[in-house]
Amino acid sequence: MQSPEILHRSRDTSVLLRSGLNMIQQALSIYSEDLRLIVANQRFRAMFGLPAHLCAPGAAFSETIRYLVDSGEYGQVGDKEAFITARVKQALTFEQHYVERKRANGRWLSVEGGPLRQGGWIAVYTDITEIKQHEDMLRARTDELSGRLLDRSEELARANRALEATISRLHETQQHLEAAEARVRLAAETTPAHIARLDLQERYTYTNRRLPLVPFNGADNIVGHTAQSVLGQDIYAEILPALHSAFDGSAKVVEFTVPQDGRHIRAAFTPDTNSAGAVTGAYVLSVDTTLSQGSDPSPRRAAQFGVWTVQFDRLDLMAKGADAAIPLSVSEAALLRVFLSSANRLISRDEIFAAPGLHPTSARALDVRISRLRSKLGDDPKAPKHIRTIYGAGYIFVGDVTWLA
Repeated sequence: MQSPEILHRSRDTSVLLRSGLNMIQQALSIYSEDLRLIVANQRFRAMFGLPAHLCAPGAAFSETIRYLVDSGEYGQVGDKEAFITARVKQALTFEQHYVERKRANGRWLSVEGGPLRQGGWIAVYTDITEIKQHEDMLRARTDELSGRLLDRSEELARANRALEATISRLHETQQHLEAAEARVRLAAETTPAHIARLDLQERYTYTNRRLPLVPFNGADNIVGHTAQSVLGQDIYAEILPALHSAFDGSAKVVEFTVPQDGRHIRAAFTPDTNSAGAVTGAYVLSVDTTLSQGSDPSPRRAAQFGVWTVQFDRLDLMAKGADAAIPLSVSEAALLRVFLSSANRLISRDEIFAAPGLHPTSARALDVRISRLRSKLGDDPKAPKHIRTIYGAGYIFVGDVTWLA
């Protein structure tokens, strides 16, 4: 029999999970090995227009597919029963997959799925319509990019999304999931939002692994530290009324701008109560909303360094005297912009993770991006000319940078 403390931790984790999942833009669902729903966020229900009973724990996967077929999600379906049977049979293979499809309503959707160690699977659904529109825009710019380079750029963009999805799934499947509580903790740790808890003394008692999403003082672990010492006096003053509101029993949302880099953060403060109804602290969920507000922290479109010229709006890299440009993926261009903006100074991995517009899904994903960028710059990993690793500290980009626009 579980102790009250273990049950309380499980309840805390469940509340954190559901609150965190409902703040993200992606739809997410976790089904058991017998294809019964374990958990889904509100975005999952809204994206597909599902009724409440299909989003409740225990809902059958086959009934959800049947509802989607009847509602026209998959367009015209000839043999409905054969279609449903095929989808269920495919789901029972529990194979990792990444697909992109155009919905009946004209919007594009990516689906990333992977098995859980002890059975069942997790799936994340992302609306990628804007990405597809951007690719169409690039294709239309025939006066600036040759068709061959454009096709290659799109191939690299698709490969990059598939690779990041694979890395994310590998990270998730490495976790030792043993029960429902373990499943909940996995989802909480992979939520693209910072989730934390503060006690009534304003000290952190819990934090997930998304620290770079919020400003902090560089400590490896903020548990035990006060909100003021972690956030700094300016931001602490911004969030203090919302924190006190949560301590008084009322949830509140506050938005603020980080002075150091101009990022926009939305933080939701929710009271944490015990079984007697007394407030014992507050949950905090913070999301970087910079991109959703349409801000562009680095509007400059081109730069020169060494023998290289990079055109960020055209996603290409040209060496002096070369006949053709080297195409860059969107993520490679964003990473190069971060390095050029911090040239000749030490930049930590945490700073890279927190850079606006650049959110690697894991440390391994960041390593892969840096390796690809070094390869395109011709940097020898053992004696790099530009991107130098400072072990235990971060990186230094070496070179004289001239911004052209």
